[in-house]
Amino acid sequence: MSNIAIALVTTGLLGLISAVMPTHQICNIPDHQHKGWVLLLTMIFMFIFGYLGYIWMLIDREIGTLELIVAMIFCGGGGFVFVISRMSKETIFTLQQTIHEKHYQAHHDLLTNLANRHQFYEELDNLISNEHNVFSCLMMDLNDFKMVNDTLGHAEGDHVLQVVAKRIQRILPKHGVAARLGGDEFAVVLPGMTLQGAIEISKAIQETLSQDIQCENHALVIGISIGIAEYPKHGANKKEIMKHADIAMYKAKATDGNYRVYSSHLD
Repeated sequence: MSNIAIALVTTGLLGLISAVMPTHQICNIPDHQHKGWVLLLTMIFMFIFGYLGYIWMLIDREIGTLELIVAMIFCGGGGFVFVISRMSKETIFTLQQTIHEKHYQAHHDLLTNLANRHQFYEELDNLISNEHNVFSCLMMDLNDFKMVNDTLGHAEGDHVLQVVAKRIQRILPKHGVAARLGGDEFAVVLPGMTLQGAIEISKAIQETLSQDIQCENHALVIGISIGIAEYPKHGANKKEIMKHADIAMYKAKATDGNYRVYSSHLD
């Protein structure tokens, strides 16, 4: 009977020890209810010492019905804490992953994985909120992209957009942000970069897009028109910067499909 009681308490003890890791992982989740889980973790360690003490008390001792019942309670208690801690960890981690995925989907274009319009606006707002920031904004539009959709179909058009997005992303410096605003319209923000740097990036983008894109047994070359505006030189807010970069882009599209820097005479 003594061995049975010790085995029951030991089983509960193993459950408590197994609950330490998932509870500790929950405690390390950022922006979570740390105090409650830290308290639970502390209590688990206290229970472990209590279980060890009870096992020591059971050794070489005559066991009665009461001690056996207590041992069963200890066994169930340790198992309960283990199950609850594991289920809580899995549930919380699943919720965290779901929140992360929803946030990603809300801020990224699902076709190209670039930032979407909403995220691009946030990036501009964050940069403008710091009055000492300088940055350049590029507005870009593919040349004759409608012909690709009309000739090869929308599936191949989507493939072209994905290739363009990857090539633009590869060109950008570490803190640059590329976005797909919709259709074949892209935008880039270059924190800390003045016009000269933005012009070099624009040239690099056009050079990488001058390489063939394999599409349904055809080799396509997609041109891109780029308009450039610098903050705060060409605008005091997000709306003005994007508008002026857009004006420069349409000027580029109307002429040689190259790039243009905004100036007041383009209005």
